[in-house]
Amino acid sequence: MLHQTKGIVLNRVQYGETSLIVHVYTEKFGRQSYMVKGGRSKKSKSKSNLFRPFFLLDMEVYHREGKNIQSLKEARISETLNRLIFDVRKSTLALFLTEVLSKVLREEEANPDLFVFLYNSIRYLDLTDESVDLFHLYFLSKLSRFLGFFPQMNWSAENCIFDMDNGRFVAQVNSHAHCLGKEESEILFALFNTSIDQLNSLKISKKHVGVILRGLLNFYALQSQGFTSLKSLAVIEELFNHD
Repeated sequence: MLHQTKGIVLNRVQYGETSLIVHVYTEKFGRQSYMVKGGRSKKSKSKSNLFRPFFLLDMEVYHREGKNIQSLKEARISETLNRLIFDVRKSTLALFLTEVLSKVLREEEANPDLFVFLYNSIRYLDLTDESVDLFHLYFLSKLSRFLGFFPQMNWSAENCIFDMDNGRFVAQVNSHAHCLGKEESEILFALFNTSIDQLNSLKISKKHVGVILRGLLNFYALQSQGFTSLKSLAVIEELFNHD
């Protein structure tokens, strides 16, 4: 049956000599894989350019439950994201965050709240004139809620250490758990509580950005089975933490 759905491009892989398999998080069906026949041929360059990380699409798809690779009839740009292509910081963030999403989004069913969060976050990233140096930390902290492991917000002067194994703030470092230091734990608590319009009011040094990013990724690895190392991590650390 033919369906219309919006989709968010996660990644693509080559298939055969001229085709692509595109992984998309869709509004109607959750994460899906689609065959794009001839997507890499010289005549279909415009089609190939549709499938960049975080591109927002309007799609016509054939969907069969339980099928590993679905069929794509047509795809069109839903929102033009010019800055996401030409701004190196924003395109690097898109590459990094789609790699994260590719590892943690596994459900082949609709999750409207998650789709809206992703869609609006991508539009913000493209349109904002504000600094995006903290965007990936904000995105990862908020995404955890939709993945089912948003931490307990019990930080206090006494419970000032973030226990990544148990997703809560504790009074002292547990030798059997993965913990962040006091300063980083307080910053992380602020991140979990902030809104996107208040993000850049948080003053976080580049040193702390690096530590907290590693902490968030460790938290994901502890809470999400199969969350392995990220190829794009070194690139984003070089761009955002050391310039």
